[in-house]
Amino acid sequence: MRTIFLTGGTGFIGRQLVEELLKEDVMIFLLVRSKSKATRTFQEKGILNEAAMHFIEGDLTKTDLGLSDEDKDRVLNTDVIIHAGGQMDIQATKQEATSVFLNGAKHISEFAKSIHQLKGLQQFIHVVGYMTPFDDKNNKVAIDVFKEGHDYLKIKNPYERTKFLADLYIRQQASAIGYPLSVINPPTVVGSSKTGSTEQVAGLGLLVTSMRRGLMPVIPGGKGYKLPLISNDELAKFIVQVFKLEHSSIQTYTLVQDKQLDPDISQLLDVMSESMNMTAPKISVPIRFMKALMKSGISKITKIPSDGLNFITNRKFSNDLSKKIMGGDWFNKTSVMKFFPVVVADLDYRLTYQNDQHNHAFERALIGNTVIYQIQGEGKPFILLHGLLSDGEDLFPLGIELHEKTGQPIWIVDLPGLGRSPFKREKNLLNLYLNLVKELLGKSTNGAHWIGHSFGSVILLESLVREYIDTKNTITLLQPPVAKRISKSFNAPQFMNKWALKLATANSIGRYLIGNGLFENTESIPKHYIAKVSSSFTSPRILNTTLQLNRFLSKDYQGDFTKVPRYNLHIIWGNHDRNYSAPLHLGKVDVVPYGHHFPLSHPRETADLVIKSRAFNT
Repeated sequence: MRTIFLTGGTGFIGRQLVEELLKEDVMIFLLVRSKSKATRTFQEKGILNEAAMHFIEGDLTKTDLGLSDEDKDRVLNTDVIIHAGGQMDIQATKQEATSVFLNGAKHISEFAKSIHQLKGLQQFIHVVGYMTPFDDKNNKVAIDVFKEGHDYLKIKNPYERTKFLADLYIRQQASAIGYPLSVINPPTVVGSSKTGSTEQVAGLGLLVTSMRRGLMPVIPGGKGYKLPLISNDELAKFIVQVFKLEHSSIQTYTLVQDKQLDPDISQLLDVMSESMNMTAPKISVPIRFMKALMKSGISKITKIPSDGLNFITNRKFSNDLSKKIMGGDWFNKTSVMKFFPVVVADLDYRLTYQNDQHNHAFERALIGNTVIYQIQGEGKPFILLHGLLSDGEDLFPLGIELHEKTGQPIWIVDLPGLGRSPFKREKNLLNLYLNLVKELLGKSTNGAHWIGHSFGSVILLESLVREYIDTKNTITLLQPPVAKRISKSFNAPQFMNKWALKLATANSIGRYLIGNGLFENTESIPKHYIAKVSSSFTSPRILNTTLQLNRFLSKDYQGDFTKVPRYNLHIIWGNHDRNYSAPLHLGKVDVVPYGHHFPLSHPRETADLVIKSRAFNT
């Protein structure tokens, strides 16, 4: 068993790295500021292994890392150091950055020296950004980084400058003392390839923030410039592979795709714009000019630092050593572009709601580039499709009720352009959602119990008409909006325009919800629902998709359901709805005394009705 001392273990990269390391025969000592907080972090992620993980309270900025004598002894007996600590904050002051990165490098290098002199340090692994100017060819720069470094590196941004000086210092120490050093240079790190979940919003999130505010009308740099990316799970796997190697010298591994194969910034922005349901920029502007504009005062308006552009580069990088470890096709196999739209949507979601209160009963997965929330179980899954002014998380209470009552799997979808799912351009808007049904059918080959609320039920009706869904499946329609009422109360189109939604107050949203019968009374509106709806309109992706779908339903959509198969079809209708009537022409309808959004306001009652309507086969 090998022992590891890890810094940055509770961070965005570190947590994923711990998960990968635990697959090996190791004991990990993690430097943390708070044991209790670290314990909660790994418990929530579901990877807390008390037999293989030990938390050591300390601080990179302090002498001896602020460790107790007992913890010092533990660290001095470790075999490998992995240094990935330091919060990403490109706006850090010189003093803050020096304290974390330079002082941190000094303190941890002192431990590396002591370990090597005591028992022999098997390896020191340092993770530092891909824009560092130091590599295996120039790692012997003989300067005192603390006295001369800031003048030596002509980099204005303190965050970048001190990180790179820390890289040089660690190289100097490894060379002088003689222990093996592996320097890993990842590009901008985004979320897992399995989910796209990107908790670190300070990297790519700066670009998403700019686009959300309509402040990305041009392409920075243009042709030849790139923003290289890597997922945190693939980075973690690479670090583990390096950890398993035997080294005797200093090696640098750059994890940047071959330049000719990596999409340039214009292609990247086009994908981002599509994912955000926005128009892509067409005009290129030189990076220097962009930075000058930002420094002239634009940064204060946008709240985006000019140094945020430093991640965009036209440099060429050598990745030969990395390919030797992982194989020549590793970069293509693990390309972030395969799930990049989900990363963009996830960042947009986090910036929209300023939190990530994910219900840990659900696991997150991707089907194509659509986000699915799942609970495991036995038998056919319930597949839930939400409606407008909501997303998959709003159906969590209903999903949990169905699972507790049946034990069957639950799949809840974030429809494209809503929740955490990216938008995708289609000539026919409805086809975007029908194609999703086809993908879901491919994953539920033994059949499923489909539940569609509002627009979600329209998707299922159209899937029936087109004979996508066969008799292995059952369908429950909750409030299908297919029989419009002609009355003065139908004012959705007037409310549903861009400026009305952007400027809507909590009171006006509440009046709209009650006035149109989405909820039967104020008490039935779920807690935080109005605040969430209001926040959702700050996202161009959610706002534009909502407007398009509302226009489609209220003006463009003329569904012909005369040939809808009646097998396995169940309809539940809330009679407080003031915009639509019960679709009696589709078959038997069970009426309940609720509003249009009754699956959100009455999840337990809805689950009982769904289950009672038929005997579900598992």
